[in-house]
Amino acid sequence: MRAANLAAAAQRLKQRSGPAGAAAPFSLAFLTDRARAPHPLLAARALPAGSAVILRDYEAPRRAALAAQLQAVCASRGLMLLVGADIGLAAQVGAKGVHFPNWFRPQNDVPDDMIVSAACHDEAELNAAKALGAHIALLSPAFPTRSHPEAPPLGPAMFRSLATSSPLPVLGLGGVDERNADQLAGPNVAGIAAIGAFFRES
Repeated sequence: MRAANLAAAAQRLKQRSGPAGAAAPFSLAFLTDRARAPHPLLAARALPAGSAVILRDYEAPRRAALAAQLQAVCASRGLMLLVGADIGLAAQVGAKGVHFPNWFRPQNDVPDDMIVSAACHDEAELNAAKALGAHIALLSPAFPTRSHPEAPPLGPAMFRSLATSSPLPVLGLGGVDERNADQLAGPNVAGIAAIGAFFRES
């Protein structure tokens, strides 16, 4: 895994992000994906302290058990677990927060002590995430990505423009790795979120 290299790239972005980016709750996030990262517990154990693990896999069997296992790893390693689209499950396992996909609208209030991240793709979604109480946005796709090959990438210039005007600090998601992350540097760009970048060979 390349977690150390990705963490260094994320930290460089955060250092150049200005006050809002510097206040972001984390600068590196691993997103679970059963197809592309079938061993999320191993991935979590390789992350440096202060990173986040975002449990997606919304239809996974035994999702509650996986959440509990991930929370145990996160607690032991100084990581933050955010559970996607399920405030109740996040509270049940003692997760640090919740993650809002762009299709998700919470039916209940998020506890005040929970971090909220949100998936965003444009200015409207960034503003909506802020209105929902999010603390940080995952802005994508920054670059072409195998996860969603049909989605046109924002590209560095549009990504930086959206981040600069964003009401939230953002993490670059979608084709981002330690080799291209510096192209995204700018105001409010607080770091990196990824799946495949943690596993690809250099």
